[in-house]
Amino acid sequence: MAASDGTAIGPRLKPILAQRQADIDKAKAKRSAGALTGMIGEAPMTRGFLGALYEHFTTTGKPGVIADIRGASPLSKTTRSRIDVMEIAEHFRDAGATCVSASPDRRFFRGSIADLATAKAANLPILANDVVVDHYQILEARYAGADAVLLIVSILGDQIGEFVARAQSVALDALVEIRNEAELDIALKAGASLIAVNNRDLETLETDLSISERLLPLIPADCVFPIAAGGIATLEDIERMARAGAKAVRVAGVLMEAKDPYDALHKLLGTTPPEDAPE
Repeated sequence: MAASDGTAIGPRLKPILAQRQADIDKAKAKRSAGALTGMIGEAPMTRGFLGALYEHFTTTGKPGVIADIRGASPLSKTTRSRIDVMEIAEHFRDAGATCVSASPDRRFFRGSIADLATAKAANLPILANDVVVDHYQILEARYAGADAVLLIVSILGDQIGEFVARAQSVALDALVEIRNEAELDIALKAGASLIAVNNRDLETLETDLSISERLLPLIPADCVFPIAAGGIATLEDIERMARAGAKAVRVAGVLMEAKDPYDALHKLLGTTPPEDAPE
């Protein structure tokens, strides 16, 4: 299997993509894309994922945090035995997250499609964190309550434009993920307005923040909102990404590995929980 631009998809990703397609084919057999599209017409309007990130940056001058909620990930070594999506989403909101992500996939992320609706309790814009291989996933995420969807160029290749357009057609923001200059060029040609540089190699799982330092300055920030993702674990990392041009950061591992994600996000942001502040 390969992305349509010729990018090779490695041995870690191949079985994941095949399984996600099989899962989606089963979902389609139960409820067609046409039925989903009709149901979306009756769904509440999305809350503006990009708008929230933009407002935070213009108001504070600092990158907003997209805080991931997940029990596991096929693209990292992070696992968490117990997940209360509503509680964690509210804790992330209270600790200063601008947006949250939740996963509709049970097999690889230990999530569920219901998690997108559950996360709405925090009243923050929600990113559907999935390995998207089919337009159906965009419709499913929109109906379930997502405000944005993750699209990975190394997986979708030059089809990314079709997926961005499909997301836009149902009022979802598309967070387009890249890792090199060629993928950035594809994302820009696709008309992406949100581009995230992933510092994590999806095959080796190794992280290198210099990937963002190399690529973020190449993103035309006058028309595209630049985000850094992967391997961000400290306030110093956030500041480093900000110096490179990031206007938001996406964080998962350091939060999901922590015993208390609420405290972990406060620590990441360099803030003190109100209950711990001196009187």
